[in-house]
Amino acid sequence: MSEKEKVTQDVSAEAKAKPAKENKPAKAKKDKKPGIGQRMGKFFRELKSELKKVAWPTKADTIKRTGIVIACAIVVGIIVWIFDSLAGAVIDALLSLFGK
Repeated sequence: MSEKEKVTQDVSAEAKAKPAKENKPAKAKKDKKPGIGQRMGKFFRELKSELKKVAWPTKADTIKRTGIVIACAIVVGIIVWIFDSLAGAVIDALLSLFGK
């Protein structure tokens, strides 16, 4: 192969490579994510759609469950208070027993 043919092949190879590089920025523009306003709008539309699917409890059911939660909290509070009082009494007994 002569030098001219080699140079011609190199130039044609570079010419073929350039269009591929030019396509990448065009593709990058298509892959660019939408603006913040569009993303927020989409989020709220999807949120509204999902909230329509929720099975909301009735007022009576909500009151019943709230009462159960309050009662359980009171019972647990009383149990903790009893154990705290017992632990305090044991510590006081030990301290008075060993002379402090």
